[in-house]
Amino acid sequence: MNVITEIPNNILYTEKGKLKINASFDVVLEIQKLYTEDELTDYEKVCASLEMLVINHWNLRLFSPERKIELLNEITKKFIKVKRRPDVKRKSSCPILDFEEDSDYIYASFMQEYGIDLIDQQGKLSWKKFLWLFNGLGSDTKIKQVMRIRDMDIPKYNGKNMEQIQEIQELKSYYALPIKGGGGQTGLDLLFSTLEGMAKH
Repeated sequence: MNVITEIPNNILYTEKGKLKINASFDVVLEIQKLYTEDELTDYEKVCASLEMLVINHWNLRLFSPERKIELLNEITKKFIKVKRRPDVKRKSSCPILDFEEDSDYIYASFMQEYGIDLIDQQGKLSWKKFLWLFNGLGSDTKIKQVMRIRDMDIPKYNGKNMEQIQEIQELKSYYALPIKGGGGQTGLDLLFSTLEGMAKH
């Protein structure tokens, strides 16, 4: 896919007609949260996700449970999944980004870099465009600074750098993410792996 030449559309064509898709960033982030919930079954998560993603969701009643799983897979591949870049070698194994916890930093960064008010863009800015813009944020934006602090090494004490060590420790402590089993991509990874697992059965 060439981002700058492909004409975007929000239609998924099916044997039962057209489904209009809204894969805006706020919808996808809600689905990400949904997939970290333990109270719902995998199939309930599929149905809830489709209700959020499909604008004309009343048409979903025309599809069997098995077809609904396939539909979410198709929507995910077409409207949500982006090309994975090679992982950059990081200094720390701790998560450095959580889209929910860092939402205020991300909001401020989009305003700073692009003049985009993400609150005004809810329901409009697609997940893919959001990610492309996020990846293009400058190193001086708040979220990129916070991510850099979280990934920062604490230098070894050499008899002269105690003040520097304390400053880095305080910054890392201030910006540390709460421990909850993963960072910003975890919910989407669960969505993808769940769909793959359900498709095999």
